[in-house]
Amino acid sequence: MTGIRWGSLATVVVGGVIFLVCLVGLVLGHPWSAVPGVLGLLTAVREVRYLRRLQSGKISGKRENSHHEPHTSLKDSSRRPWDTR
Repeated sequence: MTGIRWGSLATVVVGGVIFLVCLVGLVLGHPWSAVPGVLGLLTAVREVRYLRRLQSGKISGKRENSHHEPHTSLKDSSRRPWDTR
């Protein structure tokens, strides 16, 4: 079981649980529970599609705008956007 993306697994599981809980709320007569339920389902589906594209090799393993990437400071006026130092 190596190579498990625990963050992705948690995203899919939590999105599915939110959907199921909201589905029960919808059946019990709470129409506004459909909104977070749909958002949870869409989040889970998006993550599964990302994992399938990653597995097929259509995308690289590094996500854009990841919180693991270093951030550049805009306060440094000596650097220009086209500088690649």
